[in-house]
Amino acid sequence: MARPSDTLGPLTLVQQIGVGRHCQIWEAVEAPAGRKVAVKIIVPAMANDPAQRKLLEHELKVATSLEHPTIIKIDRLVTKDGPPHLVMELYPHPNLKKQIAAGVDALAPRLQRIVTEIALAVDHMHARGWVHRDLKPDNVLAAPDGQVKLIDFAIAAKASGFLGKLLGGKTTAQGSPSYMSPEQIRGAALDARSDIYSFGCMLFELLAGKPPFTAANPNDLLNKHVSTPAPAVDQFNRNATTGGSAFVRTLLAKKPADRPASMQEVLRQLRTVRLLERAGA
Repeated sequence: MARPSDTLGPLTLVQQIGVGRHCQIWEAVEAPAGRKVAVKIIVPAMANDPAQRKLLEHELKVATSLEHPTIIKIDRLVTKDGPPHLVMELYPHPNLKKQIAAGVDALAPRLQRIVTEIALAVDHMHARGWVHRDLKPDNVLAAPDGQVKLIDFAIAAKASGFLGKLLGGKTTAQGSPSYMSPEQIRGAALDARSDIYSFGCMLFELLAGKPPFTAANPNDLLNKHVSTPAPAVDQFNRNATTGGSAFVRTLLAKKPADRPASMQEVLRQLRTVRLLERAGA
């Protein structure tokens, strides 16, 4: 993938810290104060694509409506001095996908804090009227002490209210196949319970080292989310408690009505359920 220019106005790019299909994430230094920031840049080949610019505009709109210590701050969108880019808070820690790949046992001592803080971040989004729609380990940065930052609001959408439910409003099915709720796959109107399902997929992966469903191709994977019962996570991690495994399965219920009704309810259950027999050192 082509590298952007070393400088974007007052920003000097230092190192690439992330990459997506159409964007790169860089650590940068902002003159004149020398402040370290993160920069999300549309890749040069897509720099003139209005759809990509709209995604950045939307992400800024969502982020500026949020204010929580577990959610990344976005300062501004810049459309000059090179490709369109977002300037945001730098949180110099790897995402959970990378940390899971290194082994879930290493996450055990801070697992309870990690999942609680993710739930707090998502609950804050829901309180402000947003459904994230792309909750996955890639979109959570986690420090060694378990402090997290939720990132990437490009496809967040307003939760369906009474009118949307009454009219049976449809949405475009967007998201990451390993973490999408059945109703999200169907393109149905979404509320907080869709994010709760995705949160359940993340929690399963944090315990088992892999998502609840895998398949040879995306269609088979999506079909499993829609119709295949979720496996018990304690089959893959002997350290997972029976209660924790049962809790994860409620999050992964096929019908939204069978899941916790809100992230507030998820947080209440997290205060009482023990996810692991041994939390580690």
